[in-house]
Amino acid sequence: MLAPCPSFRWLMTVAPLVVGLAVGPRAVCNGQNVDPTRLKSISAEQAAELIKQGKPLALAVTELSPEVAAILAGAKAELRFAALTELGAEAAAALAKHEGALSFAKLATLTPAVAAALATHPGDLALPAVTTIAPDVAAALAPFPGTLFLGVRELSDEAAAALAKRAGITRLDALTSLTSLPLAERIGKQTVVSLGSVRRISPEIARALNPPVDLQDKNLGYRWIDIGLTELSPEAAAAVVGSRHGFAMHSLESISPEAATALASQFTNMRMWGLKTMSPATATALAKTRGILDIRMFGPELADDAARAFAAQMKTGPCPAIDFGGLRKLSVPEFAVLVVGPATLHGGLGVTELSDDVARALAESKDNLKPLPGLTSLTSAALAAKYAAQGGDVSFKKLATISDDVAVALATHKGKVDLSGLNSLSVPAATAFAAREGPLLLDGLEELGDDTAAALSKAAGPVSLKRLKKLSPAGRAALTANSKLTLPPAPALPPALPPAPP
Repeated sequence: MLAPCPSFRWLMTVAPLVVGLAVGPRAVCNGQNVDPTRLKSISAEQAAELIKQGKPLALAVTELSPEVAAILAGAKAELRFAALTELGAEAAAALAKHEGALSFAKLATLTPAVAAALATHPGDLALPAVTTIAPDVAAALAPFPGTLFLGVRELSDEAAAALAKRAGITRLDALTSLTSLPLAERIGKQTVVSLGSVRRISPEIARALNPPVDLQDKNLGYRWIDIGLTELSPEAAAAVVGSRHGFAMHSLESISPEAATALASQFTNMRMWGLKTMSPATATALAKTRGILDIRMFGPELADDAARAFAAQMKTGPCPAIDFGGLRKLSVPEFAVLVVGPATLHGGLGVTELSDDVARALAESKDNLKPLPGLTSLTSAALAAKYAAQGGDVSFKKLATISDDVAVALATHKGKVDLSGLNSLSVPAATAFAAREGPLLLDGLEELGDDTAAALSKAAGPVSLKRLKKLSPAGRAALTANSKLTLPPAPALPPALPPAPP
């Protein structure tokens, strides 16, 4: 018997999960084919056909009989129930025989009987809609051996004590407070700890979550903690680096010098994307740490005194690989020379602006400079010449305009030059660029005057002008005569402009 036609649109949260899913059996409703994964209920026959696909199934069913559940349990891949809000104990027991992961996006309430049935499941179990859990339900889930994902925001002491008895991994990403020492001790035994919503913890809980281990032991898995602390005490910081190879604390907006000092270790992968302020003392302490300091969202500018503190410490010896990707302006020369120069970074630079002092210092630096493809202004011909003298490609594709002396300097580069953001080009600049043999990207130009076109037409190397729209007949003729110039296809060019009246 065919299942009823769906009366609602496919849930947007589930749609991405079925992209690319091979469509198997199809029901016929009102003369139209319907994907069974979108139906509110499916028959046993449809379930039997669905599991033949061998791929994860994202189902929109809102009801599930024990018979259909037993058939679906035979699927070889993950089962995702996006709309199921109720689950009986018999259906749960049938589903529990499934060997792959089970996910219930909307199942908010569990009875002890349903929890006990699901606890026999050998795979992973995701219950993100379970935001509160009674002690007896938690106790029923305790024997579950796999990874358990719960959406609980708060836990009573009794429920926490029950979950602390679990042998499997427990993920409590939505939990806002953790005060249970037994649960913290149990979670602390996990290689990966996920507590992204917990804002504060006591030193005792911090130590329980991060028991000391020998991080040099090659038999250890990669130990990581993701926790949403808004305050980091020195005690908690010391506990983390003594127990984990890395951490994510993206809710921290500031960190004290004492806590930063406690983070010093042989190697730690530190991710603090939420940092907004940094004192000089904190900067000095962080520069003394080892490993990776990922503060990629910090910006748009580092205070001058903090930048100087960073620079002073970075000059003294080894420092972490720092991600300064959020900085948009560099205004302290000694800091900029290190960051754009020899300092080891964990990511690229997104700098858009340099002070005059910084540009001068970079131009005079003896070290090779890292790329600054995001610069929106480059007025220093000396700095342009510095980049041009380096090997590799030169990319300043965010520059809308450049002066003639900067163009002349960049034209001396032997490799590729990407200036695809330029919206205008002078005749002297075009003349300088035409003399070079390396590739030149000018894909931002939409219009060229006759004199500029004539100058570019003499290019010795490849020049890309893929967005060019406005040209006179003379300009077009000059450019098309040089096979090294790449122009838009002829249909993309508007009709030639009529000659100017005498």
